[in-house]
Amino acid sequence: MAITGPASFVPTINEFLSHWLACNTARPPASPLLVRLPEKETTFTRAQFLGIRDELVAQQSVLQGCLTEQQIARGAINLKKAKLLARFTQFNTQLDGNYQNTDFYEARPYAPNFTDGQEVFSRAILQAVKLWEKLNAGPAPAGVTLPLVLPATDETPGTMDVGTYASLLSSLQFDYATEVDKEQLVIIARAKRNRIQVRAYDVMKAYRENVPAKMAAFPELVDTMPRLSSLPGHTPAAVNSSAILDGTNQSKVVYDASTDSMLESYQLRGNVGDDYSDEDAVVIATNAPGAPREFITPFGLNQPGAKVALKVYVILDTGNEAGSAAMFVERPMSVQLAA
Repeated sequence: MAITGPASFVPTINEFLSHWLACNTARPPASPLLVRLPEKETTFTRAQFLGIRDELVAQQSVLQGCLTEQQIARGAINLKKAKLLARFTQFNTQLDGNYQNTDFYEARPYAPNFTDGQEVFSRAILQAVKLWEKLNAGPAPAGVTLPLVLPATDETPGTMDVGTYASLLSSLQFDYATEVDKEQLVIIARAKRNRIQVRAYDVMKAYRENVPAKMAAFPELVDTMPRLSSLPGHTPAAVNSSAILDGTNQSKVVYDASTDSMLESYQLRGNVGDDYSDEDAVVIATNAPGAPREFITPFGLNQPGAKVALKVYVILDTGNEAGSAAMFVERPMSVQLAA
Protein backbone atom coordinates (compact mmCIF):
# COMPACT_ATOMS: atom_id res chain seq x y z
CA MET A 1 0.00 0.00 0.00
CA ALA A 2 1.06 3.63 -0.32
CA ILE A 3 -0.35 7.03 0.56
CA THR A 4 -2.45 8.10 -2.41
CA GLY A 5 -5.01 10.19 -0.52
CA PRO A 6 -7.02 10.22 2.71
CA ALA A 7 -8.60 6.80 2.10
CA SER A 8 -5.20 5.10 1.93
CA PHE A 9 -3.96 6.25 5.34
CA VAL A 10 -5.46 3.56 7.56
CA PRO A 11 -4.44 0.59 5.34
CA THR A 12 -0.91 2.01 5.07
CA ILE A 13 -0.72 2.62 8.82
CA ASN A 14 -1.77 -0.99 9.39
CA GLU A 15 1.14 -2.17 7.25
CA PHE A 16 3.54 -0.08 9.33
CA LEU A 17 2.03 -1.42 12.55
CA SER A 18 2.48 -4.99 11.33
CA HIS A 19 6.09 -4.36 10.37
CA TRP A 20 6.73 -2.56 13.65
CA LEU A 21 5.45 -5.60 15.54
CA ALA A 22 7.86 -7.81 13.59
CA CYS A 23 10.72 -5.49 14.54
CA ASN A 24 9.74 -5.55 18.21
CA THR A 25 9.58 -9.34 18.08
CA ALA A 26 13.08 -9.49 16.62
CA ARG A 27 14.55 -7.16 19.23
CA PRO A 28 15.12 -7.96 22.93
CA PRO A 29 11.86 -7.63 24.91
CA ALA A 30 13.33 -4.88 27.06
CA SER A 31 14.38 -2.84 24.01
CA PRO A 32 11.41 -2.35 21.64
CA LEU A 33 11.85 -0.17 18.58
CA LEU A 34 11.47 3.55 19.28
CA VAL A 35 11.03 5.95 16.38
CA ARG A 36 12.53 9.39 16.89
CA LEU A 37 11.22 12.52 15.21
CA PRO A 38 14.27 14.81 15.39
CA GLU A 39 12.48 17.97 14.31
CA LYS A 40 9.99 17.54 17.14
CA GLU A 41 12.45 16.17 19.69
CA THR A 42 10.17 13.28 20.55
CA THR A 43 9.97 9.51 20.22
CA PHE A 44 7.10 7.16 19.41
CA THR A 45 6.40 3.64 20.48
CA ARG A 46 4.28 1.24 18.49
CA ALA A 47 1.52 1.60 21.08
CA GLN A 48 1.49 5.37 20.59
CA PHE A 49 1.32 4.95 16.83
CA LEU A 50 -1.53 2.48 17.29
CA GLY A 51 -3.27 5.21 19.26
CA ILE A 52 -2.91 7.61 16.33
CA ARG A 53 -4.40 4.95 14.02
CA ASP A 54 -7.38 4.46 16.31
CA GLU A 55 -7.86 8.21 16.61
CA LEU A 56 -7.85 8.51 12.83
CA VAL A 57 -10.37 5.69 12.40
CA ALA A 58 -12.65 7.36 14.95
CA GLN A 59 -12.33 10.73 13.24
CA GLN A 60 -13.10 9.22 9.84
CA SER A 61 -16.32 7.93 11.38
CA VAL A 62 -17.07 11.37 12.83
CA LEU A 63 -16.57 12.92 9.40
CA GLN A 64 -18.92 10.43 7.72
CA GLY A 65 -21.47 11.18 10.45
CA CYS A 66 -21.17 14.90 9.76
CA LEU A 67 -21.61 14.24 6.05
CA THR A 68 -24.76 12.28 6.91
CA GLU A 69 -26.12 15.19 8.93
CA GLN A 70 -25.33 17.55 6.06
CA GLN A 71 -27.13 15.22 3.68
CA ILE A 72 -30.18 15.17 5.98
CA ALA A 73 -30.21 18.97 6.08
CA ARG A 74 -30.03 19.17 2.29
CA GLY A 75 -32.77 16.56 2.02
CA ALA A 76 -35.04 18.66 4.23
CA ILE A 77 -34.39 21.68 2.00
CA ASN A 78 -35.14 19.74 -1.17
CA LEU A 79 -38.34 18.31 0.28
CA LYS A 80 -39.66 21.75 1.22
CA LYS A 81 -38.60 23.21 -2.14
CA ALA A 82 -40.57 20.49 -3.90
CA LYS A 83 -43.65 21.26 -1.79
CA LEU A 84 -43.33 25.00 -2.38
CA LEU A 85 -42.88 24.56 -6.13
CA ALA A 86 -45.89 22.27 -6.41
CA ARG A 87 -48.10 24.82 -4.66
CA PHE A 88 -46.49 27.65 -6.66
CA THR A 89 -47.65 25.95 -9.86
CA GLN A 90 -51.15 25.62 -8.42
CA PHE A 91 -51.19 29.28 -7.47
CA ASN A 92 -50.19 30.39 -10.97
CA THR A 93 -52.84 28.08 -12.40
CA GLN A 94 -55.41 29.98 -10.35
CA LEU A 95 -54.08 33.25 -11.75
CA ASP A 96 -54.20 31.93 -15.32
CA GLY A 97 -57.71 30.66 -14.89
CA ASN A 98 -59.32 33.48 -12.95
CA TYR A 99 -57.23 36.67 -12.96
CA GLN A 100 -56.05 37.21 -16.56
CA ASN A 101 -58.24 40.26 -17.06
CA THR A 102 -57.32 41.89 -13.75
CA ASP A 103 -54.52 44.19 -12.60
CA PHE A 104 -53.20 41.42 -10.37
CA TYR A 105 -52.17 39.32 -13.36
CA GLU A 106 -49.35 41.71 -14.28
CA ALA A 107 -47.66 40.70 -10.99
CA ARG A 108 -47.84 36.99 -11.79
CA PRO A 109 -44.54 35.58 -10.43
CA TYR A 110 -42.12 33.56 -12.52
CA ALA A 111 -41.45 30.07 -11.23
CA PRO A 112 -37.98 29.49 -9.78
CA ASN A 113 -35.88 26.48 -10.75
CA PHE A 114 -35.55 23.69 -8.24
CA THR A 115 -31.77 24.09 -8.39
CA ASP A 116 -31.82 27.83 -7.64
CA GLY A 117 -30.01 28.94 -4.52
CA GLN A 118 -31.65 30.23 -1.38
CA GLU A 119 -31.96 33.89 -2.36
CA VAL A 120 -33.31 33.39 -5.89
CA PHE A 121 -35.66 30.57 -4.93
CA SER A 122 -37.00 32.24 -1.78
CA ARG A 123 -37.58 35.58 -3.51
CA ALA A 124 -39.80 33.98 -6.14
CA ILE A 125 -41.83 32.17 -3.47
CA LEU A 126 -42.13 35.37 -1.44
CA GLN A 127 -43.50 37.15 -4.51
CA ALA A 128 -46.23 34.50 -4.68
CA VAL A 129 -47.00 34.93 -0.97
CA LYS A 130 -47.34 38.69 -1.24
CA LEU A 131 -49.49 38.52 -4.37
CA TRP A 132 -51.64 35.85 -2.74
CA GLU A 133 -52.24 38.18 0.22
CA LYS A 134 -53.26 40.96 -2.17
CA LEU A 135 -55.66 38.65 -4.00
CA ASN A 136 -57.32 37.80 -0.68
CA ALA A 137 -57.75 41.50 0.09
CA GLY A 138 -59.04 42.41 -3.36
CA PRO A 139 -62.30 41.83 -5.21
CA ALA A 140 -63.14 38.21 -6.02
CA PRO A 141 -63.53 37.36 -9.71
CA ALA A 142 -66.68 35.52 -10.71
CA GLY A 143 -66.66 31.97 -9.40
CA VAL A 144 -63.77 32.57 -6.93
CA THR A 145 -64.24 32.39 -3.18
CA LEU A 146 -61.87 34.42 -1.01
CA PRO A 147 -59.63 33.93 0.84
CA LEU A 148 -58.06 31.79 -1.87
CA VAL A 149 -57.36 28.22 -0.75
CA LEU A 150 -55.50 25.85 -3.04
CA PRO A 151 -57.26 22.49 -3.41
CA ALA A 152 -55.83 19.04 -2.79
CA THR A 153 -54.49 17.03 -5.72
CA ASP A 154 -52.83 13.66 -6.11
CA GLU A 155 -49.41 15.39 -5.95
CA THR A 156 -50.34 17.87 -3.21
CA PRO A 157 -52.53 16.22 -0.55
CA GLY A 158 -54.57 18.57 1.59
CA THR A 159 -55.63 22.15 0.98
CA MET A 160 -53.34 25.13 1.55
CA ASP A 161 -53.99 28.76 2.46
CA VAL A 162 -51.53 31.64 2.22
CA GLY A 163 -50.62 31.54 5.91
CA THR A 164 -49.56 27.91 5.70
CA TYR A 165 -47.63 28.61 2.51
CA ALA A 166 -45.80 31.52 4.12
CA SER A 167 -44.97 29.35 7.14
CA LEU A 168 -43.51 26.70 4.83
CA LEU A 169 -41.31 29.36 3.25
CA SER A 170 -40.19 30.51 6.69
CA SER A 171 -39.41 26.94 7.67
CA LEU A 172 -37.23 26.63 4.56
CA GLN A 173 -35.06 29.50 5.81
CA PHE A 174 -34.43 27.65 9.06
CA ASP A 175 -33.46 24.58 7.05
CA TYR A 176 -30.94 26.64 5.09
CA ALA A 177 -29.48 27.87 8.39
CA THR A 178 -29.23 24.29 9.59
CA GLU A 179 -27.42 23.33 6.39
CA VAL A 180 -24.82 26.06 6.97
CA ASP A 181 -24.26 24.73 10.49
CA LYS A 182 -23.84 21.16 9.25
CA GLU A 183 -21.52 22.27 6.47
CA GLN A 184 -19.28 23.97 9.01
CA LEU A 185 -19.21 20.81 11.13
CA VAL A 186 -18.05 18.86 8.07
CA ILE A 187 -15.24 21.34 7.48
CA ILE A 188 -14.15 21.18 11.13
CA ALA A 189 -14.27 17.36 11.21
CA ARG A 190 -12.26 17.17 7.99
CA ALA A 191 -9.66 19.59 9.35
CA LYS A 192 -9.22 17.50 12.51
CA ARG A 193 -8.84 14.34 10.42
CA ASN A 194 -6.23 16.06 8.27
CA ARG A 195 -4.18 17.03 11.33
CA ILE A 196 -4.22 13.42 12.54
CA GLN A 197 -3.08 12.30 9.08
CA VAL A 198 -0.15 14.74 9.23
CA ARG A 199 0.92 13.27 12.59
CA ALA A 200 0.63 9.75 11.21
CA TYR A 201 2.62 10.62 8.11
CA ASP A 202 5.40 12.18 10.19
CA VAL A 203 5.72 9.00 12.24
CA MET A 204 5.74 6.76 9.16
CA LYS A 205 8.35 8.94 7.46
CA ALA A 206 10.53 8.85 10.57
CA TYR A 207 10.01 5.09 10.83
CA ARG A 208 11.49 4.57 7.38
CA GLU A 209 14.44 6.80 8.35
CA ASN A 210 15.03 5.02 11.68
CA VAL A 211 14.67 1.35 10.75
CA PRO A 212 17.74 0.92 8.49
CA ALA A 213 20.11 1.86 11.31
CA LYS A 214 18.21 0.38 14.24
CA MET A 215 17.41 -2.91 12.50
CA ALA A 216 20.67 -3.37 10.59
CA ALA A 217 21.09 -6.82 12.15
CA PHE A 218 17.86 -7.89 10.47
CA PRO A 219 18.26 -7.04 6.76
CA GLU A 220 15.07 -8.90 5.85
CA LEU A 221 13.11 -6.41 7.95
CA VAL A 222 14.95 -3.45 6.44
CA ASP A 223 14.23 -4.76 2.95
CA THR A 224 10.51 -5.23 3.64
CA MET A 225 9.71 -1.84 5.15
CA PRO A 226 6.28 -0.54 4.08
CA ARG A 227 6.27 2.22 1.49
CA LEU A 228 4.86 5.71 1.74
CA SER A 229 4.66 6.25 -2.00
CA SER A 230 3.99 4.03 -4.98
CA LEU A 231 6.86 2.43 -6.84
CA PRO A 232 7.55 3.46 -10.44
CA GLY A 233 5.37 1.51 -12.78
CA HIS A 234 2.14 1.47 -14.70
CA THR A 235 -1.32 2.44 -13.57
CA PRO A 236 -3.73 -0.50 -13.76
CA ALA A 237 -6.83 -0.49 -15.91
CA ALA A 238 -9.95 0.25 -13.94
CA VAL A 239 -12.58 -2.49 -13.74
CA ASN A 240 -16.24 -2.21 -14.58
CA SER A 241 -18.47 -2.34 -11.53
CA SER A 242 -22.08 -1.80 -10.54
CA ALA A 243 -23.97 -1.26 -7.30
CA ILE A 244 -27.55 -1.83 -6.22
CA LEU A 245 -29.55 -1.58 -3.02
CA ASP A 246 -29.57 -5.02 -1.40
CA GLY A 247 -32.55 -5.34 0.91
CA THR A 248 -33.42 -2.14 2.75
CA ASN A 249 -30.07 -0.86 4.04
CA GLN A 250 -27.16 -2.50 2.23
CA SER A 251 -25.20 -1.87 -0.96
CA LYS A 252 -24.24 -4.82 -3.13
CA VAL A 253 -21.32 -4.10 -5.44
CA VAL A 254 -20.09 -6.50 -8.13
CA TYR A 255 -17.09 -5.95 -10.37
CA ASP A 256 -15.17 -7.51 -13.24
CA ALA A 257 -11.82 -9.21 -12.73
CA SER A 258 -8.59 -7.35 -13.34
CA THR A 259 -6.15 -9.12 -15.67
CA ASP A 260 -3.13 -7.21 -14.36
CA SER A 261 -0.32 -9.60 -13.42
CA MET A 262 0.68 -7.31 -10.51
CA LEU A 263 -2.77 -7.27 -8.90
CA GLU A 264 -2.57 -7.13 -5.10
CA SER A 265 -6.18 -6.51 -4.05
CA TYR A 266 -9.50 -4.83 -4.74
CA GLN A 267 -10.78 -2.10 -2.45
CA LEU A 268 -14.26 -0.70 -2.04
CA ARG A 269 -14.10 2.97 -1.12
CA GLY A 270 -16.93 5.38 -0.54
CA ASN A 271 -18.39 8.34 1.24
CA VAL A 272 -21.79 9.53 2.34
CA GLY A 273 -23.41 11.87 -0.17
CA ASP A 274 -24.44 12.09 -3.81
CA ASP A 275 -20.94 12.87 -5.16
CA TYR A 276 -17.86 10.70 -4.85
CA SER A 277 -15.11 12.64 -3.06
CA ASP A 278 -11.46 11.56 -2.99
CA GLU A 279 -11.12 13.93 -0.04
CA ASP A 280 -13.78 12.23 2.08
CA ALA A 281 -13.87 8.61 0.89
CA VAL A 282 -12.76 5.82 3.21
CA VAL A 283 -11.82 2.20 2.63
CA ILE A 284 -14.94 0.16 3.34
CA ALA A 285 -13.64 -3.32 2.53
CA THR A 286 -10.78 -5.12 0.78
CA ASN A 287 -10.94 -8.31 -1.29
CA ALA A 288 -8.08 -10.58 -2.27
CA PRO A 289 -7.67 -11.31 -6.01
CA GLY A 290 -9.25 -14.74 -5.74
CA ALA A 291 -12.18 -13.77 -3.50
CA PRO A 292 -15.75 -13.63 -4.85
CA ARG A 293 -16.01 -10.40 -6.81
CA GLU A 294 -18.60 -8.63 -4.71
CA PHE A 295 -18.91 -6.39 -1.68
CA ILE A 296 -22.00 -6.20 0.54
CA THR A 297 -22.01 -3.41 3.09
CA PRO A 298 -24.46 -1.26 5.11
CA PHE A 299 -22.02 1.67 4.93
CA GLY A 300 -23.84 5.00 5.04
CA LEU A 301 -27.36 3.59 4.58
CA ASN A 302 -28.43 3.79 8.20
CA GLN A 303 -31.64 5.73 7.59
CA PRO A 304 -34.28 6.31 4.91
CA GLY A 305 -33.16 8.77 2.26
CA ALA A 306 -29.45 8.17 2.86
CA LYS A 307 -27.23 8.03 -0.22
CA VAL A 308 -23.67 6.83 -0.70
CA ALA A 309 -21.09 7.18 -3.48
CA LEU A 310 -18.83 4.18 -4.14
CA LYS A 311 -15.85 3.12 -6.27
CA VAL A 312 -13.97 -0.15 -6.67
CA TYR A 313 -10.20 0.29 -6.78
CA VAL A 314 -7.67 -2.04 -8.36
CA ILE A 315 -4.51 -2.02 -6.21
CA LEU A 316 -1.19 -3.30 -7.57
CA ASP A 317 1.69 -4.63 -5.47
CA THR A 318 3.60 -1.49 -6.47
CA GLY A 319 0.98 0.67 -4.75
CA ASN A 320 -0.34 2.03 -8.03
CA GLU A 321 -4.12 2.02 -8.29
CA ALA A 322 -7.13 2.93 -10.40
CA GLY A 323 -10.74 3.49 -9.41
CA SER A 324 -13.89 2.52 -11.26
CA ALA A 325 -16.57 4.95 -12.31
CA ALA A 326 -18.52 6.26 -9.34
CA MET A 327 -21.62 4.33 -8.30
CA PHE A 328 -24.51 5.58 -6.21
CA VAL A 329 -26.89 3.74 -3.91
CA GLU A 330 -29.83 5.39 -2.17
CA ARG A 331 -32.07 4.04 0.54
CA PRO A 332 -35.65 4.96 -0.47
CA MET A 333 -37.65 7.52 1.43
CA SER A 334 -41.34 8.13 0.83
CA VAL A 335 -41.94 11.74 -0.15
CA GLN A 336 -45.12 13.54 0.83
CA LEU A 337 -45.82 16.92 -0.71
CA ALA A 338 -48.28 18.02 1.96
CA ALA A 339 -47.14 20.83 4.25
